[in-house]
Formats: sequence, C-alpha cells, structure tokens
Amino acid sequence: MTEIQKQCFDVFTPAREGLSLLSDKGREYIGLEGSKYPDIAYNVRNFFKLMDGKLGFPDTAIGREDRESFNWLLKLTYPEILIDLADLIYVQHERPAVFLNFDHIHMNLRREHRDADPAWATDLSVKMDRIFRLLSARIKYDPKLFNDEEIIHCLSSGYCLYLWRTENFPWESPDLPTDVKGPVVDIATGLSGYSMIHAWPENGPQLILTDKMPFIIQGLTLYREKLGKKNIEIIDQDFPGGKREWRAETVLANKFLHHLHRPERKEILGQIFECLEAGGELSILDTDLEYQLLCQSVKYRDRLIEGYPETLVEIESGFCQNLVNDMKAIGYQILHFDFHEYHDETDAYSQKPGDNLALKFLGFEIIAKKPTV
Repeated sequence: MTEIQKQCFDVFTPAREGLSLLSDKGREYIGLEGSKYPDIAYNVRNFFKLMDGKLGFPDTAIGREDRESFNWLLKLTYPEILIDLADLIYVQHERPAVFLNFDHIHMNLRREHRDADPAWATDLSVKMDRIFRLLSARIKYDPKLFNDEEIIHCLSSGYCLYLWRTENFPWESPDLPTDVKGPVVDIATGLSGYSMIHAWPENGPQLILTDKMPFIIQGLTLYREKLGKKNIEIIDQDFPGGKREWRAETVLANKFLHHLHRPERKEILGQIFECLEAGGELSILDTDLEYQLLCQSVKYRDRLIEGYPETLVEIESGFCQNLVNDMKAIGYQILHFDFHEYHDETDAYSQKPGDNLALKFLGFEIIAKKPTV
C-alpha cells in the first residue's frame, strides 16, 4: 500500500462518523459564478453534495484543518474540476498528468482576498492540492466508492457534458477507416471514444465501441445519444473473456495490447481473428513506452506521478516483434508493419510540471488481414 493510499483512509471518514464534508465556505462556490456553462457548474455542486452524504472528516484538530482546506478548494474551484477528478480516479492510465488549475484558483482567490498574504496563499495552495489528491485516492482505492453507481453516473455524465459543450477532447480521434462498408469494431476504446463518436459520419457503416469500465460505457453512451448517431453501438466487453456476438470487416486495437501479458494478447488476437469476416483487417497502433518506463523507473521512480506506476503492466522484452510473430502463427497475413524509435523529454509522467524525464521507446503500426481462403 502506497503512502497516499494509507493517508486517504485516515483523512476521510465515512459520513456521519465525524464532521460533514461541506461547510458554508465550500458551498459558496465563487469560482463557479458566472460560468459560461451553468449546467457544468451545476454538476460540480451536485457531485460534492453527493459526496457530502458519503464522506466526512474526523472531529479532531487535524480533521478540522483538512476540512478547512477542502472547503477553500470548493469555494475557489472551477467547472472542469470533475474532469480532473475523474481522470485521477478512473483513467489515470490514459491521463497520467493531472494537476489542479491553479491559474483559475488563484484568480478566484485574488478576487475574494485582494490583500491576501502571498505566503498564506502559497501554503493554502499546497494544502488544497494535497486534499484534492487524497479525495481522488479515497474514491479510487475504496472499492465501495469506486464502484458506487451514483458516483460513476455523476462523473461520467459530467465528463460527457463537458466534452459535448467544449469539444475539448482528451485524445484526438485515430485515423478512421473511410473505405469500408461493413462494421468497424474498436477494442478497449477508452476516452478516445468521444472523439471517434464525434468524427464518425452519420452515413458511415456501423461503428462498435467496446470497453469494460462503467465510467467509460455510461459516458460514451450518453455522448452518442446527445449527438444522435444511430450507427454507433457501445458494448460492455472485456478483453480477454466474454462472449463475442459481433462480426467485423475492420477491427481497431489502439494503445491497448501493451496492457496485457503475452498469453492474454494471443488469446485476444485469436478471438479477433474468429470475429473478422474473411478478407477483414485488424489495425494496431501501439508502443512499448510503458515497458520502457518500468525498465527505466529505477532512475526516477520517486519522480513519477503517484499512483501511475501501479497502472503499468510489466510485459516482455521484444513485445513488438512477438506481436507480429504471434499474429502470423494465428493465421493473419501481415500487410503492413512499420516502427520507429522515439526519443522524448517530457513531464507528462512527472509529479511536478517542468520535471522532464528522458524517454526512449518504440512506436509501431501493424495492419493484418484474415485470408479469404
């Protein structure tokens, strides 16, 4: 158990065992006043009202101090805070670099306290960041809260509403096939499903998006309904495992297979092969970045975002070539195989913005066909 996992269960108590989560200060929500999107601001208020019935603070000196910091955060918060919270709880493997928007928070603080002591404001910022991360950790590591239907609904609908209003998608849509007539299936879609739904033509073939997380399934389903696209289906589907009731002309597997050990990958590749129509194609975009992060993390593990290393899967060396060999053994005909080595310096996986990590990894593309005979 990590330090943040231990702390989050000490800082927050079940509701009615101590102090309430919200105070009058937090309920002011001055940062939401005059929001361009009042429905998004309403969702923020509604979520923390919901959490007030599920969590609280210990009635101790430390508990009262943490409660004060938490309610300062709510008072000064911004409409996108639910996006940041959901990213940390449900999709940190896709969105590792999540930070409170202190530009907004400090702007709201200056509006409320123009003469605030800079040292006090800095100390408050540290406390707000800490309590925000502890709240996300408590929901993430408490199975009862992580799987709570009300929390999932509130965060997934809030995520959907924000993207529907702003079109500020977390991931750009991958290149979608344009010359197919039969169904297209995307494996383990994740957050990229929002941009895929947005980009998919209403007169295109059937698009089937699959995922196993209720947070993703509910959000994508609501987003599809808002856009009114009837040629898109969202399926609750685990990989591997689960019954495959679809057939496809094209299957997309983008940045997913590196999450699996080789036996699981081989099982999934075999399942996809069975579901492809004769002559159908499987397109794979992937990387060994996370494998390289694990290999190199001894040099900077204490600098990685807390909680992120736990989302990584230790796959084998030679992942890329093994994937090609396993596909050939199953019966795929490899039409295209291209890879490049990348060198990057980025703070996307660092605890602190600006703390760049030097990374070297492979990115590759495979297009394979199920033979017609």
